[in-house]
Amino acid sequence: MPDAYRGARDHIDDELQRVALILNRQIQAAWEQGILPRIKDEFSGTFVSGGEVGALLVGGLPVSADGQSRIALIDAALATWGERIEDRLAASRAEGAPLPWDALRSAFRLSATEQQALWVLIAVEISSRHRQLARYLTNDAARVHSDVGLVENCVYSAPSTRELLIEELAADAPLFRNRILEPVGGKRSADDYPFLLRPLRVATRVIELAHGRMSLDREVAQYAMLDDSARPTDDWIGPRAIVEEIRGLLREAASAGRKGAAPATLVLVGPEGVGKRSLCGAVAQELGCQLLVVPLRSLPEEREELHRLGRAIAREAVLFRAIPVLTGFESVAEDPRALPKLSVLDAALADYLGPLVATTGARDVRLPSLARGAIRLDLELPSETDRVQIWLRTLAASGCPVDDQVDVDRIAARYPITGGLIERATAAAAAIARGRGGGNGGTSPEGKITEADTHAGLRGVLDEKMSALGSRVTRRQAWEDLVVTPETLDGIREFMARLKHRKQVYEQWGFARKLAKGLGVSALFAGPPGTGKTMVAGLISTELGLDLYQIDLSRIVSKFVGETEKNLAQVFDAAEAGHAILLFDEADSLFAKRTEVKSSVDRYANLEVNYLLQRMERFDGVTILTTNLESSMDTAFKRRLSFRIDFPAPEEDERLKLWGAMIPAEAEVGEEMDFEEMSRTYEMSGGNIRNAVLRAAFLAAGEGESLTMDHLRRAADLEYIAMGRVFSSSTVER
Repeated sequence: MPDAYRGARDHIDDELQRVALILNRQIQAAWEQGILPRIKDEFSGTFVSGGEVGALLVGGLPVSADGQSRIALIDAALATWGERIEDRLAASRAEGAPLPWDALRSAFRLSATEQQALWVLIAVEISSRHRQLARYLTNDAARVHSDVGLVENCVYSAPSTRELLIEELAADAPLFRNRILEPVGGKRSADDYPFLLRPLRVATRVIELAHGRMSLDREVAQYAMLDDSARPTDDWIGPRAIVEEIRGLLREAASAGRKGAAPATLVLVGPEGVGKRSLCGAVAQELGCQLLVVPLRSLPEEREELHRLGRAIAREAVLFRAIPVLTGFESVAEDPRALPKLSVLDAALADYLGPLVATTGARDVRLPSLARGAIRLDLELPSETDRVQIWLRTLAASGCPVDDQVDVDRIAARYPITGGLIERATAAAAAIARGRGGGNGGTSPEGKITEADTHAGLRGVLDEKMSALGSRVTRRQAWEDLVVTPETLDGIREFMARLKHRKQVYEQWGFARKLAKGLGVSALFAGPPGTGKTMVAGLISTELGLDLYQIDLSRIVSKFVGETEKNLAQVFDAAEAGHAILLFDEADSLFAKRTEVKSSVDRYANLEVNYLLQRMERFDGVTILTTNLESSMDTAFKRRLSFRIDFPAPEEDERLKLWGAMIPAEAEVGEEMDFEEMSRTYEMSGGNIRNAVLRAAFLAAGEGESLTMDHLRRAADLEYIAMGRVFSSSTVER
């Protein structure tokens, strides 16, 4: 038995020799038929004139120079050489080192004539000697590209193969649909040429495979990646029913593909990190496959380019036994502008008959019409018990010791997040622990993961998800700094009680099943500027140990239809995952009254408010809205809020407390302050009083003096002017 191939180059040499035999034979046949003039001189060191005495070595066999016997000997040599190639390929497979070419022809079930056609084209592409022979055979010294006629002459000229020509080289043949062969001609289509003159070239990808490059095609690699890193399904922490359902659906899809039917697309819906991709990868490994991950957001917009890319993706999926996973499905499924992109990709993948998966984090995704249909499967957040197990596993795998004070049960109960986010948070916590120079405030040994590290890791994950649309707010004030009316304080206390005792009332007392909608808490803080609305939101977040994110409405609202709702969905989903408090400052600009529809602008503005009403009702977290113009807010929206707390402008008694509370104990005060005069003279909110005191401090520091009443009065006058207020009569008399 012949030796196995030493490598792809060894195999190429054998195939080039076989192509040389084929070209020899056809030239001999053309000479015999008198349709190709004989040459008198040596041509490329291969051919001699028919009348010259001697022998010509072709394929290692001595061939006489006399007509028909030469063709017969070449046919025998071709048969022998073909057997030699197959035996050596089989030897390579037996040694566990199959060549990429073997994978290509096996994956696409290439016929013998298709393989020969490809090698004729490859030989002309990579060998100048074979290109010269092809030019001589076609009697065209200026030939640049191969064409159907050359391949027909070399491969399909025998009666037994002539009928395969149209089937295998037509413009819609599998070789073209799978981008193994590619037409040539720029803007001209194949139909612009006579059939035998249609230019042909083998795809660059196939030439790379012939040379042994078995990695993802460079064109596809710009937009996709192979992933074979999934853990076994036995490592999955969660309901086993989901594993069984995905396993059954993918196996059924693979079976349908083998029977020649395109299976429906499996659409997995669930929050980020819930395990959509990892479960698919685990099941794919059981099927002897891997994943080809294609982020839909990154795909090109131009239709022709996208169609070519889609066919290349299908080719690579077949070649690597990979299941394509289209991630970010909502980016095209819910955007009318992107639907054409999806239809083009859908058409390009029409010939791919294997399992196809799409994933999305949008729970409200509307499945578009796909040629192969779609099956939706929802993956839910892991239960609290499962989250405990995921935390324990990821902490153990982090490589860092864990402090004994870390309460995993409490962390799992506090943060209803997915396993993927837990893994990212644990990795961040471990990095924090390793980078710490000493212990955590002297309470924990160096290098151990503390509970504070896990919270910091979770905050980093949430910051990453929220940074595009909001920012985390850190407050330094304490409850002692808050000055509000007794009624406002009672409202705040009731709000805090609702937040602190939700678990007892909803879960232990069973009230959750009595509520048809979400278990979240929402509040509207209404009042003039500077009355403490945002400050109270910060105090509440500090009291509860939750992060407060102030949403940037300028980045939320978009002129494009549906974009505002998409941004809001991202905010609410991220806040639910990280158990954060959302703060919508100046909420009247976003939650405005719905109006009578007189134009498309009114219709879409109303849709935004409708979406907000529905999304906030489903939100299980805490939402705080502040407004200075409550009258402009939608009535139905206000009715559905859990709380409404008024922050009126402070009266004289409240202003007296505010003036006293604003001056720190460390400040240098030159005389006793008459805060009663200031509260009586200047009708200001807490925010304006803070500004006035700060101005007074800088006036005093600039003059090199301690803080005095004169500085306070001058600063208050300046603040009054900045407020656009008219001085009171007492101020003028002073």
